Amino acid sequence: MTTKKTPLPKPRYLTISYQVYESRHQDQERRYRPRQVPFLRLSGDWLFAAGFAVGQKARVQVTDQGIVILPEG
Repeated sequence: MTTKKTPLPKPRYLTISYQVYESRHQDQERRYRPRQVPFLRLSGDWLFAAGFAVGQKARVQVTDQGIVILPEG
């Protein structure tokens, strides 16, 4: 007997925003001007459906083709 699996959510299309990154180096000569870095925020019930819970750790792996985010534990 097989069990029915819940269908996976549809793909999400997100917009990469930016966040201002400021150097906090103690040596003034090694500090640089604030700059914009890519920023992505994820939230929604679909994360829970994908196995993520509030307060849970997640592993982020950068590959040559993108980013993989997996729930830990």
